[in-house]
Amino acid sequence: MSITRVLLTLALLLTLTSPGLAGSVRCTTYEERTMGRLQTICSDGTRAVSRWNSVLDRWDTTITESPRKACTGQMDPISKQVRLHCR
Repeated sequence: MSITRVLLTLALLLTLTSPGLAGSVRCTTYEERTMGRLQTICSDGTRAVSRWNSVLDRWDTTITESPRKACTGQMDPISKQVRLHCR
């Protein structure tokens, strides 16, 4: 399996599992040779760690969602103050 295919798979997995990912989120993937893994870290705090499983002959990926809350703001037309809704 080529490294390009693995990186594309990781990007797809992060997109599918992280509803907060939007156009402004940036991700970086790098190889940790001493640990024998690939790690993807995104600006929203989402992280994916992939290790090659030689017994099963495949990549095993663990995805950790961002600990940050997704918040949206809305201006209240009466009070002229911003209301935040976080999930």
